[in-house]
Amino acid sequence: MIQIQEHLTTSRFLKVLEEKKDLPLVFHLGNGKIVPVGYHVTEIKAVTFETVDCGGQTNTWKDTIVQLWRPETEKDDQHMTAGKFLKIYGQVASRVNISGDAEIKFEYGDDGQPAVHFEVADLRLSDGQLQVHLDWVGVRCKAADRAREAALLSNTPTNACCGPTSTTGTGGCGC
Repeated sequence: MIQIQEHLTTSRFLKVLEEKKDLPLVFHLGNGKIVPVGYHVTEIKAVTFETVDCGGQTNTWKDTIVQLWRPETEKDDQHMTAGKFLKIYGQVASRVNISGDAEIKFEYGDDGQPAVHFEVADLRLSDGQLQVHLDWVGVRCKAADRAREAALLSNTPTNACCGPTSTTGTGGCGC
C-alpha cells in the first residue's frame, strides 16, 4: 500500500503510475464496487475554486478531476493500464495547464448512474494490479474545520460551528 497522508497530488499520483506502467489500473469505489473493465477516461479537468465559506472567509484551491465512464455497450474486457492512462494524461497536459500540486480527484458515472465525486483514499499493489481506492467527497464546513484546528493548536475546547462571523455581522452558518 502507498500511504497517503493528506491529499494525493496529481504529480505524486503520476509518479506512482510511471513506476507501474504495465499494470492494470483498477478503481475501487467507496461503496465496495469496482469500476468495470472497459472504462474510459472521458475528461481531465484542471479546476480552480474560488469560494466564500459560511464563516465569511475566502478560499482558493486547485483540483485535477479525472472523469471515468463505462458505457453499457463497451466490449473491452481489460482494465486500462497505468501507461495508457499516462498517455491520455500527457495529451491533456500538453493542451491544458494542470498543476502538479493540485489534489487529484475522480468522478465516475455510467449510463444508468449520475457522476459521483471521489478522492483517493489509498493506492495498493495487489494481485498484479495498481488499485486506486476511492472515497466519496463529502460536504465539509471549512469554518468549523478552522475552528477545530485553532482549538487543537491552542489546546482550548471549542463549541464553534463556523468560527467568527464576518465584519458585517452576517457570517456564520446559523448553527
